[in-house]
Amino acid sequence: MTAAAGPPPPADAPPGDEPPLSAYQRVASGDLDVLHRTVEPYAVGHDLQAREPGSPLDGRVNALGVGAVKLVWVRYGGAGVIVDTPPTEGAFALCAPIAPMGVEYRRSGRRATAAGTLVVSHDEAMRLTPDPRHGCLVIATSTGRLADHLGGLLGHDHDPPLRFHSVDGPALAPASIVERTWRHVCGVLDDTAAAGLHPLAARSLEESLLTSILLGLPHTATPELAEPPRRAPHHLAGFIREWVEAHHDRPIGASDIAAAAGIGVRQLQAICRAQWGLTPTQLLRGVRLDRARAALRSSGPGRRTVSDAATAAGYLHMGRFAEHYRRRFGETPTETLRRSSPPA
Repeated sequence: MTAAAGPPPPADAPPGDEPPLSAYQRVASGDLDVLHRTVEPYAVGHDLQAREPGSPLDGRVNALGVGAVKLVWVRYGGAGVIVDTPPTEGAFALCAPIAPMGVEYRRSGRRATAAGTLVVSHDEAMRLTPDPRHGCLVIATSTGRLADHLGGLLGHDHDPPLRFHSVDGPALAPASIVERTWRHVCGVLDDTAAAGLHPLAARSLEESLLTSILLGLPHTATPELAEPPRRAPHHLAGFIREWVEAHHDRPIGASDIAAAAGIGVRQLQAICRAQWGLTPTQLLRGVRLDRARAALRSSGPGRRTVSDAATAAGYLHMGRFAEHYRRRFGETPTETLRRSSPPA
């Protein structure tokens, strides 16, 4: 796969701009070995060498895992480094350079400049030269996890093995969907670092990343994913609603609902659209909001707060919870809570 086009941030961006995952700094060091050891658990196997041996580095690593997906942003500083990656084989790694990054395919000798997203090759060694100042974000997981998520979308396993590199043809969505998604995910993670990531939200963020990769990048299953979904019996609608009601408080997503019903996510989407005019996510959100409202209405003074209700419903931002709540019930969560508490 060639590097996807996409405008990077300007090279003269204000130095005060925080890089991705700033709330999850793992190390700041000028030692190449320390930086390498810190990055390795969050990326794929690779070797490092300084572009100018003896020249001081000024490196920083921000990283964390979200479900089966690992995110790591690294900047090496100084004169920069050369990153040599062997074929990833069963692993998947997506580079999102914050500024243009040099790329060389070692077997073919082909050279390119990655300015958007770049999939590290499954079967060919590569040499990368990330920008020393702005660095690069790496999104890593296993091809098995991606294949499982793909199977959930299709409703059945995909065969042969899922591969992204050297795949001709367009993706199902613009490549920009990948960048928009990882920027959103990193923003949410940074905003919620102090309070910690709720399991409901972690599952949602993980699935968002996996879905954007499958839609925004061409791969061996793209033609099958583009086919219309198989028809699903609409008598499953009752089961789907009951299952969501019974499991709404767990870290579930559309793929879990579909698996419980024995269908694919796209079939689930068709049923929800025909039955309720909703997406599966909107159905799940509505059930969680209904339960939040019931909890607020039954709460006594000082026993429950709006924040508690929002967290239990899987919301990370109080503003978004209040917006969705008001849209559904015509009043704010605070107004509901106030009416549920008798006057002193």
